[in-house]
Amino acid sequence: MSTTRSRRLVASLVGAIVMLLLPSLAVAQEFGNRNQPIDVTFTKWATGTVFVPDAFGITEGRRLFKGFTGGDIPGTFVGEVLQGQPSANPDFKAGINKLEAIYEVHDVNENHVFTALIRGGTNRVTGAALLDGVILAGWRTGAPVHVEFQTIPGTTGCVGAPLGLTCFQGTIHIGRVPTAQN
Repeated sequence: MSTTRSRRLVASLVGAIVMLLLPSLAVAQEFGNRNQPIDVTFTKWATGTVFVPDAFGITEGRRLFKGFTGGDIPGTFVGEVLQGQPSANPDFKAGINKLEAIYEVHDVNENHVFTALIRGGTNRVTGAALLDGVILAGWRTGAPVHVEFQTIPGTTGCVGAPLGLTCFQGTIHIGRVPTAQN
């Protein structure tokens, strides 16, 4: 009887320890995942232009985008080009567009929502774009991001995008969340 009682006591203690450790393991796993670089694929297209006055009263048109994401975070995409400026020098071999944009991603469960500010440009000849920035709000705030996308003409189209619209397919590479510096 004593041996059975001892085994039950040990089993109860082990069960209690496991129950106490599970939340800690979940937190540790999330912390570990938060420091793993991830890739979010996206397909986006322009939905229109909004006109916003600047500090001097000059109205500027900004392109708005929406789309969907995949890869490590399937969900929805919204974006806005804050500034787009084409190069004007005719001696450049490739026309370059300077871009500054905001990208926001929402996963399907709304657990991984983030907003990133990015800067870079697009090669008008090839349609390829490279941008870099940082997540300023939401999940993984402070993490660096690197964006690459390809412009796809409306005649070719992207699967899942409205027919006939120029679309853009690419990847948002999200780096490690910075650790606090002492």
